[in-house]
Amino acid sequence: MILSIHQPQYLPWLPYFNKIMDADCFIFLDNVQYQKNGIINRNEILNNNGRFWLTVPVLNPVKKKIYEVKIDYSKNWMQKHIKSIEENYSKSKNFYFFKKHIKPIYFKKFEYLADLNIEIILSIVENFFKKKIKFFRQKNIHTLESGSNLILEICKKFNTNNYLSGPGGRNYLDLNSFLKNNINVEFRENKLPIHYLQPNSKNKFIADVSVLDFILNAGNKKTNL
Repeated sequence: MILSIHQPQYLPWLPYFNKIMDADCFIFLDNVQYQKNGIINRNEILNNNGRFWLTVPVLNPVKKKIYEVKIDYSKNWMQKHIKSIEENYSKSKNFYFFKKHIKPIYFKKFEYLADLNIEIILSIVENFFKKKIKFFRQKNIHTLESGSNLILEICKKFNTNNYLSGPGGRNYLDLNSFLKNNINVEFRENKLPIHYLQPNSKNKFIADVSVLDFILNAGNKKTNL
């Protein structure tokens, strides 16, 4: 079994989903410290002027775990995000996907950021990539460790012998400890899409934006992946 682990991000970029698609089981790492100014509550899409942020405002996230962070609905962010996506992608070949599978999620008005993020990610996996994968949340798993030991602890709990890591894992994973536990660690480079039409990119391909740009513009999960 191939296991992969990552924090639940808001509208993640395509390499995030590449890592999910290459795993048999994926763990949302939501019982770790929330990082302010990261991409747990924001990501970028494109307009005629280039890239810009869509940010979900949150309530007092200091010293909280990801699963504890609440969404701030006192700000009109939900309508702003929907309007921004509609204005900039309404003519894209797969805009219907947003209308049918993503837009309704916003109106559920999740109290917690992680719940919103995970719902969007699961919808994309199920309805666009159409692959059956086992998903779990760290908050529902009893864990005690941190850093590299936390990843090892989760791998052992799921009896996996193959852990799929992003390139950032090279900076903190203790590979010897994985080796001692007969767990192979594979580092997967961030594989970016190429050669799909981006009407808002002004002929300069911009790769590291939300997966929505790929889904709505490319329209086909097999396009140059």
